[in-house]
Amino acid sequence: MHIEKNIYKSIIGILLNAIGKSKDSINARLDMVSMGIRQQLAPKVYGSRTCLPHACYTFTKEEKKRFCKVLYELKVSDGYSSNLKSHVNLRELKLINLKSHDCYLLMQQLLPVAIRGSLDAKLQSAITRLCFFFNSLCAKTIDPLKLDALQVCIIETICELEMFFPPSFFNIMVHLTVHLVREVQHVNAGTFVYFA
Repeated sequence: MHIEKNIYKSIIGILLNAIGKSKDSINARLDMVSMGIRQQLAPKVYGSRTCLPHACYTFTKEEKKRFCKVLYELKVSDGYSSNLKSHVNLRELKLINLKSHDCYLLMQQLLPVAIRGSLDAKLQSAITRLCFFFNSLCAKTIDPLKLDALQVCIIETICELEMFFPPSFFNIMVHLTVHLVREVQHVNAGTFVYFA
């Protein structure tokens, strides 16, 4: 049940480059250097300071403002979600005090809208596919004939995300998404069970 929320927090942490919540750190960059991948993201040392080059998977300051502004100005019907305006801090450009339902709603439906036009097209597509996967998996009715296609979709999506995000992003929660479809297949189709 916490898989979706944890993946949402990881994605938001890395996109907003939130201090203490991002999987993109100096150690993660040094790990990539030692593996011989993405040399352009290697930390740069200037005197006594170490700087991390901008990565394609993090928002610029303008993109952060646009992302937060979209969520701040979003109007939804009563009962659909809590007031997102109260969870967006426009001064610090971050999301605060989100409940589980808010995370699920953002991950399944609002994140693809909020990131539109902000990231590399392929990365945006991969994140959107991940969001649609959770939306399909958490639907009240699931067509058993579409589960095999959903399994292929999540495997391809995780592979696409591996092309952009650092290896430190891929913890056990991200890996578990590959097994969710098989769990749904083992459950009686007439009952609703919330997996993610």
